[in-house]
This record gives sequence, structure tokens and C-alpha cells, in this order.
Amino acid sequence: MDEKQFVVIVDKLDKILKLMARREVGGMPKEQDKIEALDSLDFKPGEIAKMLGKSPENVSVVLGNIRKKRASPTAKTVDQSGTTGTSQEVVT
Repeated sequence: MDEKQFVVIVDKLDKILKLMARREVGGMPKEQDKIEALDSLDFKPGEIAKMLGKSPENVSVVLGNIRKKRASPTAKTVDQSGTTGTSQEVVT
């Protein structure tokens, strides 16, 4: 197999992968969920943007917001009376 044939095969496999990924997220109502699912499949923001008809910047912002939410989960604390409560860190 020469280099040209290899490039054609890789291109076709890439298209098949993208079609399968698009089909997988097609039933999801929220764009954020679609972006998160495609990111979990290791698609880059530019690739996700092309699949969803969004700008790469938009996808990057959504992914950044998702990661911020994951990084600051609600922490459990115990007050003086021994009861458990929740607290959230306020970021300004």
C-alpha cells in the first residue's frame, strides 16, 4: 500500500468515526451534553465544533465551564453540633 492509499483509508475511517459519534449524540437535547459526550470520546474542540455546527471558541468555552463545575464540587462539613451540612466555595 502506498502513501496515497493510506491517506484515503484514514480519511474514510475518520468520516465513519464522525458519523458514528454524531449518531450517538443525536438524541441528546442539550448542546452541552453533546459536547461533553464528544469530548469524552477524545474529539478535539475543533472537531466537535464542525460536527455540531458551532464555533471552536464556543465549544472551548462550554468545555471550560464543564471542567470548572467538575473541579469545584460541594464539600461536606461537620459543624460544632455534629450535624453534617454542605458548603460551597465562592469564587470571585
